[in-house]
Amino acid sequence: MTTTVYDVNSPWEDRWAKPEVEQLLGPIEEQRRKVVDILIKQITAYPGVHQTLIWHGTGWKWTLQFSLYAEDGKLMDTLAYLVPNPESPVLCIPLRPAVVDKLPLKRLNRYIRDNIRVAKRAVDIYWAVWTPTAVTETEHLMDLIKRQHKLMMAQQAEQA
Repeated sequence: MTTTVYDVNSPWEDRWAKPEVEQLLGPIEEQRRKVVDILIKQITAYPGVHQTLIWHGTGWKWTLQFSLYAEDGKLMDTLAYLVPNPESPVLCIPLRPAVVDKLPLKRLNRYIRDNIRVAKRAVDIYWAVWTPTAVTETEHLMDLIKRQHKLMMAQQAEQA
């Protein structure tokens, strides 16, 4: 009689042991991993953006959170979340209504526009979610993140 052993607690699912980012990204299929790597590299390249690995409960488990900080070191807001689900990584961009109102929705790519329109709204935030699988999709997502970053920085300058 043989027994099969399953890895019940992958690094992504093990709440009690904080993994390294590389441990989370390792099990992701090669094409999707390339997309995830591009997103991480480009998002963290923006000024004031800091990456943090946080446990976000049973739904998102270990998640990369990209937060935007002002020049004085004060936390402004969260720019994006990357959920490194080994089967299907997810990028969530929380958009405040003030940001959505300033976006040129008609000029945005349909891939971006449609997900913003169907985004769930909670706590006065649109929780727009994508499951990018191609490098071309990252270009459209980065365009949205660039716009959001610019609007958040402009808002910070107005408040200063």
